[in-house]
Amino acid sequence: MSYHYSSENKIKRRKVSNSNSNKDPIKTDVVKYKKENNKINRREIDQDFQLEKELYYKKRDKKRQNRYCFIKKSITFLLVITFVATIFASVVAAISLKDTPKVTKDLIYNSYISKNIVPVDEIPNDLKNAIIATEDKRFYKHKGVDFRSLMRSLVNNILSDTTQGGSTIDMQVSKNLLTTEDKTMKRKITDMYNAIQMNKIMTKDEILGSYLNNIYFGKASYGIADAAKTYFGKDVRDLNLGECAMLAGITNNPARFMQHDEAKRRQKVVLKHMYNQGYITYEQYKDAVNDPTPFKSEIA
Repeated sequence: MSYHYSSENKIKRRKVSNSNSNKDPIKTDVVKYKKENNKINRREIDQDFQLEKELYYKKRDKKRQNRYCFIKKSITFLLVITFVATIFASVVAAISLKDTPKVTKDLIYNSYISKNIVPVDEIPNDLKNAIIATEDKRFYKHKGVDFRSLMRSLVNNILSDTTQGGSTIDMQVSKNLLTTEDKTMKRKITDMYNAIQMNKIMTKDEILGSYLNNIYFGKASYGIADAAKTYFGKDVRDLNLGECAMLAGITNNPARFMQHDEAKRRQKVVLKHMYNQGYITYEQYKDAVNDPTPFKSEIA
């Protein structure tokens, strides 16, 4: 049995060796060629990939360098422009402020237009809040000039057909009492300077009192005391929320809003500002809007 098994194994090994010897040599060469060609192709692909990778990083680095150069040039340009603008502004300011009198309390009080003066602590809070909410909501935060508001108005006036003012209450006090109504750069710079000086010698409430006691309300009424009598036949201390909001609205454009229908429409805008800024509740807003708030002339 063992002999028979070994003989079979020999026969099988002989067949295998014969079959290997009978392989097609051309086919074997083709297989070898393909293997070699695949190795070459892989090598070329790796080289191409490496080249693309290097090219990508070169482009990326070049873009970064160009971006850096652009940023550097832009910053340099802005610094130069800022420097030139600062020098120009300094020269203009120096020319504009030449011979400008020193701002003092006496200078301001002696320049009052109205003779019926109401102490600021006797003016209703609703009236003061209505003016601040409508005219200068950052009044208690800035030092006379609200540069944020100035920039916003400048951009608006350049990009829009509408005109938006950037004057603060402090600057309006300067315009009403210390300078003129002329729409010039010199007057604007002077008002800014005066407003800053006011904040050094007066409290915000004193500045607000100067504003309310001299602002024009239409119908030959200067100051809140005259306006309360003219429009409502009341002492200013007795004004309610709706009346305070209406008078605050009239100051925006007295020629237009001294008419009751227009004043009532403007009153809603003032009340909305007061509500949005937290000065009044929604119930107070609704009650004041629904109140007809007639003028003295309307009742008569």
